[in-house]
Amino acid sequence: MSVVRSLAGNKHLGTDGMGLIIGGSLAFSIGTAFMKASQGFTRLIPTMIVALSFVLGSAFLAKAVTGTNVSTTVVVGLGIEAVITITIGTFLMGDRLSLGQMLGVLLVIGGAMLIRL
Repeated sequence: MSVVRSLAGNKHLGTDGMGLIIGGSLAFSIGTAFMKASQGFTRLIPTMIVALSFVLGSAFLAKAVTGTNVSTTVVVGLGIEAVITITIGTFLMGDRLSLGQMLGVLLVIGGAMLIRL
């Protein structure tokens, strides 16, 4: 958790704010995972899960940016979301990552860490 907290680089964000960012990122990642199952929004239940996940993710992120640095908060959230989505895709959906894609993930994580500077 301290790594995630250091990624935010925002003294006012605190543990509650990081929890909101992580919750929002997780909700967006779940919604993204169900996009494939929705088959282009032609299947009702997966489509509803996508919509609900995106609404919840937006609500969490909207609450997290209240009174904080919006650009840092959103970028950190997107970085966390990318890592969660890649983890879901790789371990639950059987996606394979090339060496270039793995390097790209490391660049995303490194970029989010540099925001603190």
